[in-house]
Amino acid sequence: MDELEFALENIDGHAFEDFAMAFLREEGYDVHESGGSGPDGGWDAQIELGGRTGIAHASVQKRWKRKLRSDAEKVADLEEDRGEDYDLLVFVTNQDVGGSQELDMEDEIREEYNWTLKIHHRKEILGELRRNTQGLAEDFFDINLQKDSDHVKEIEELCKDQLDAIQAREGYASDMAEGPAVVLHIIPNGILSKSRTSSRSIPDPSVLFENLTTYGETKGKYTIAYGNNGTVDEQGSYAVLRNDGLYESASASAFIQKREETWIQGHIQSSIGIGLDAHVVLAARSTMEKLSEMGFSGTAFAWLSFLDANGVQLNVPNSRQRAIGYTPATLETDRYTTEYATLQIGSEEVIADLEPVLDEVWRGFGEDGTPNIEDGEWALGSYSMNRETILEEGDR
Repeated sequence: MDELEFALENIDGHAFEDFAMAFLREEGYDVHESGGSGPDGGWDAQIELGGRTGIAHASVQKRWKRKLRSDAEKVADLEEDRGEDYDLLVFVTNQDVGGSQELDMEDEIREEYNWTLKIHHRKEILGELRRNTQGLAEDFFDINLQKDSDHVKEIEELCKDQLDAIQAREGYASDMAEGPAVVLHIIPNGILSKSRTSSRSIPDPSVLFENLTTYGETKGKYTIAYGNNGTVDEQGSYAVLRNDGLYESASASAFIQKREETWIQGHIQSSIGIGLDAHVVLAARSTMEKLSEMGFSGTAFAWLSFLDANGVQLNVPNSRQRAIGYTPATLETDRYTTEYATLQIGSEEVIADLEPVLDEVWRGFGEDGTPNIEDGEWALGSYSMNRETILEEGDR
């Protein structure tokens, strides 16, 4: 979580009201404040956009769905009391809203009230602040985004260089098998500083798509570990943790060949494995702990990438596969990298922050978002290792 995300997440209700009003105006709405407010940011205003009228609400409540439904009921009462006919319901929240959640709520509000719902949520707000409304970040959060943007671009370039090496099977990936690969990068926000940990204190990194315990070998400024599914000459997966905090794990063995098809497991299935989302969550959770052990603090950026994966399918639950007319979607590019997530070093709660990234991946495969996570919590199945449950429903 970078400085702007931290500020947006921890803003109080009254300050968020002022920000929401300015944000909506920057988005092209005519805003006429009409209601009161409360400590949760329960502010409302009459708005107009393109000849359509409605009511906007802003809130910092974590249980945003419940708040949105409550606000919709109030707007319906207001519409009746005033004898007006609204077209729009706008909800501004500093919480994360997944793509499938947004679509579901849009359908619900349309069916219940015949309004068009527009949700402005954390990820969209952050994107607009960074790209188009940087002045608002300085006015309301005292953050100079031009400086931050340059810093993020440097880290993104570092991630790109690492992906180039993997795709060419150079560097850490020189012994990895050819074929499609899935890659998880986690890079501390302060990696460009001169902060380094002792090479003697680099722990064994967690290998993506590896169910068994792996042991690493320290080589100068990094420790590298390999999965148990390769040979001496051709590794199926590996993970690296460097003394500057960079974590990289790539897996070619994550992909399963079946007749003419290549696919990657998308969900927990006892006969096959725990799937993409669970592997990413467990690797990220482990890395946050190990970075803390190494003396790092603050936030880290996380990206999930697919290399040489054109035509690969995401294997979905059997009930979906049996549906009439179901056709599995495939990636249509040889290289795909998600938007980054920001994770808190030292925190086990990575699922809510990873949800938008995993939603993006599932949508890239033609689905409506990940079914494994809902409202920032693990929602589909549990997983145990050595008789210990390491992932269960309700985990964040």
